[in-house]
Amino acid sequence: MQEIRDRLFELQDLGYRDFHSKLMPNVDKERVIGVRTPALRKLAKEIAKGPLAEDFIQELPHHYYEENNLHGALIGEMYKAPLEILEKIDQFLPYVDNWATCDTLAPKTLRKDMSLLRKRIMPWLDSDQVYRVRFAIVTMLQLFLDESFEA
Repeated sequence: MQEIRDRLFELQDLGYRDFHSKLMPNVDKERVIGVRTPALRKLAKEIAKGPLAEDFIQELPHHYYEENNLHGALIGEMYKAPLEILEKIDQFLPYVDNWATCDTLAPKTLRKDMSLLRKRIMPWLDSDQVYRVRFAIVTMLQLFLDESFEA
């Protein structure tokens, strides 16, 4: 969606792009715009309130790394029910192609239903999709190492 892409390019920091690209050697540098995470999250909060957000969420795959990160941030901003969030993440995970996007994808709202979360992500550990497995592990590390821990 060109309007959102234009907004991302307005936030571009080429020095940050060069630095961050080195952390993701499997992502072509030409697919990285160079938007810092706080600016991207602020943009997600703004876009989530408008009519473009739902169209953007439905438009997969995205070309740019930051479009994927924005997609993940929008999931956390637009949806509040844990089941709905997990369904949106499930739809998005096949398009995640790097550790950085994957690791920023765990909305805190998922804490509202830890039983559902556990039931949905445990099968993902057996997936043949690397980032589906990684998402499950990162989510478990973020959300299940406190009173929700089960041995």
